[in-house]
Amino acid sequence: MSVANSASIPRPPLPSTTLMLLRRGRAGLEVLMLRRILRSAFGGAWVFPGGVLDHQDHDRRLYRRCLGLNDDRASRLLALRRDGLAYWVAAIRETFEEAGLLLAVNGCGQGRRATLAERNALIGGRVRFAELCRRANWKLPVGRMHYVSHWITPSAAPRRFSTRFFVAESSPGLNARADGREVLQARWFEPDRALRQQIPLAHPTRHFLRILREMGNIDRAIAWAASAGRGSVPVTRPQVRRIDGKLMSCLPTGEVLGPFHMKDYPVT
Repeated sequence: MSVANSASIPRPPLPSTTLMLLRRGRAGLEVLMLRRILRSAFGGAWVFPGGVLDHQDHDRRLYRRCLGLNDDRASRLLALRRDGLAYWVAAIRETFEEAGLLLAVNGCGQGRRATLAERNALIGGRVRFAELCRRANWKLPVGRMHYVSHWITPSAAPRRFSTRFFVAESSPGLNARADGREVLQARWFEPDRALRQQIPLAHPTRHFLRILREMGNIDRAIAWAASAGRGSVPVTRPQVRRIDGKLMSCLPTGEVLGPFHMKDYPVT
């Protein structure tokens, strides 16, 4: 049985973005995961980097720094009229802010490492991302990011998200570091290990970890992501159902994602 929203009109979902950043670990495929602070959405759970789009992500100066994709093409992929590229930009910015990993290259196309001072200035609001990119001559290799999924939070949630999911391969040798404000921990996980450890996982995180586990290695994972992005990406709308007396979040296919708790979607 589906559970209707207690409010007469569901809250509009917030445009947001998530990046599954992969790397080649010693034992195979690893994915970057972050443990969120308790007072945030899915507080205390492990998630992939990402967040709600900010107005600065729509800066045209950033669009001109994007390599391999323009806004017209990005918007068509996301079935938007314009500013689709802002989702790619936001995924890069959020990953940099939350985990300290910068998906960027310099003017010669080589990987770029950012300083802690640059990151703190961005987090603290002392500089906008477009200006930081200009100063350091960063280019954003968005063409390496593959759009794979679009999820919209159930209407029963007090705070909702319309989230676009992306996959990209990380440059080797980069270490993640939690920002301490929105993220408590940052670690690279083998998908199977993350699932077996029974750590708290956000529902979409668990779903995609299962997919990555089946991929087995990074080459297959990137091939899957690239293939998904070439076609029409359907919208996934989890439903809240009562199962054995408990509210559960489920996919339309019947897959149970986990218990549905209002506290996972705090209104801020």
